[in-house]
Amino acid sequence: MITRRFVVPLLLISSFALGQMNSLDQLRARLAENGIEISAESGKCGTPLIVEAMQRMQDAPAAVRSEIQSALQRPTRHVNRLSTSGRFRIHYDTTLTHQPAMISGAPASRVPNSHEEFVDSVASIFDQVWEKEIGELGFEPPPEDNGAGGGNEYDVYIESQSPGTFGGTYWEPGDILESGIHQRYSTYITIDVDFLGERTPGLDGIRVTAAHEFHHAVQVGSYGIWTNVPAFDYFFYELSAVWLEEVVFDEINDYYFDLGNFFLNFKDLSNRSFGFTVYGAPWRGYERSVWALFLEKKYGRDVLRQIWDGMKRLPALQSMDEVLEFHGSSLESSFAEFGAWNLFTGFRADSLLYYEEGRNFPVLSMNASAGFSGMTSSFNGSALPLSLQYYRFELTGDTVVAVIANTNSNSAYSTPSQFESFSVSLSSGTAQGATQKLKNGRTAGFIADDFGEWRTHYIGMTLNVDMRQESFPAPNPFHLSASDLLTLPVDKAPEGPVEVFFLTPSLDLAYSGTHFITNRIGKSEVLVPTNALRPYLSTGVHFVFLKTAEREYAWKVLVIR
Repeated sequence: MITRRFVVPLLLISSFALGQMNSLDQLRARLAENGIEISAESGKCGTPLIVEAMQRMQDAPAAVRSEIQSALQRPTRHVNRLSTSGRFRIHYDTTLTHQPAMISGAPASRVPNSHEEFVDSVASIFDQVWEKEIGELGFEPPPEDNGAGGGNEYDVYIESQSPGTFGGTYWEPGDILESGIHQRYSTYITIDVDFLGERTPGLDGIRVTAAHEFHHAVQVGSYGIWTNVPAFDYFFYELSAVWLEEVVFDEINDYYFDLGNFFLNFKDLSNRSFGFTVYGAPWRGYERSVWALFLEKKYGRDVLRQIWDGMKRLPALQSMDEVLEFHGSSLESSFAEFGAWNLFTGFRADSLLYYEEGRNFPVLSMNASAGFSGMTSSFNGSALPLSLQYYRFELTGDTVVAVIANTNSNSAYSTPSQFESFSVSLSSGTAQGATQKLKNGRTAGFIADDFGEWRTHYIGMTLNVDMRQESFPAPNPFHLSASDLLTLPVDKAPEGPVEVFFLTPSLDLAYSGTHFITNRIGKSEVLVPTNALRPYLSTGVHFVFLKTAEREYAWKVLVIR
């Protein structure tokens, strides 16, 4: 993490000058005066620095906590007025540094005496965002603030932001609504005065900022913050807020600017991918909005709201796992499939099967590449918990990419910096470890200490297909204590519900349930969660039956408790 000290002698700053600083710069200055290093970059949203400040306050002396709290107080603007809906109170200055303005021309410049028009636009856009995020998508509205800004409307303050910062969502310790390890706060939002010179300027800058920051207000006020997990899970807050930009204003696509930090640069100096929960400049979570896009397309738009509903009771990773199990999958299985989706961007994009706008995404950068000698090629590597590694084998006439997913979400919370070793190989003969026969006649091998913490996909990049050859249930034997899913392959079946039956050797019914056909990298499969089966199955061979509209399937599976 890149850090710097901001040495601003606050005692020498006049009250007038301090009033002309924006809220974020005041916070930086207060922290620096107390010897607290903060990340140099927050990105387009200032909220990460609020999160960092709140983290630092947990262990800071009382005097330092008081200084930080002072810096988090609401700004004071000249005037304010309500939006048409009456839901938002917009605060703004009519002169000096924080006076807003529309922009026009080429090159763009501020339009004199246009601050009222700018405020009209801000109010209208925030009303539109409320209707979409609360009215249509079903998120809970942010809580009232007991009139802190002049009434119980939600407060938006227009103020000059630092270059590259669009706005922020703020709260202070006194705004707390729920305490303990799960906390909620009433908040307020700041946005820039003109968006002049920003990567997404003018009205479009206001639009994406309103969608983004209002969702932070919803997150922090209605669903809460878990303070007992690394960085408060704030990577998920940011990726969700960026996803809302795309949902509310699909035509703007500001999120494209951040995707390179995921598809090209999401690695350490040893070219090992970061854990998916990493949080720090410049990887704040904006670049991981593709996870939300994956979940939306795979399981429907409601899945993100369902995860946030679950976060009232559970941290983000646990809520994701619970919700994905409800949808017939799991965090582990979905994360591995997401890893394979990330190969299909740029010139390899398929908007029907994978990301709708994937053609505009960067082409994924590999962790390592090697030629295939004709006999065996292999890589030895290490991975952090909940991370994705990509290893490319270059064959004559084709390229096979091994997608290695470490799916250990528990360690992503408990030991997020601890690497786990593995090796992956491609062979014309016998491979070592867990093996998979591939369609090109080769065999892939994978070795790790605990196979239950890993998932692998082998993708042929010439035809963009899953190279696995097997068409049998996996894993088999099926260890109820070690596996989270039983995968049942079905040939080119349409997605939808099917009935699955498990019978004992004496043909007694042990289990029946409805599960769903899903398409994963060109394969149709039914994913049966182990939790659904565990209470009903005993050790021994079971007959498994499944019927689709096209055909019936029957297999034998050895179950081990």
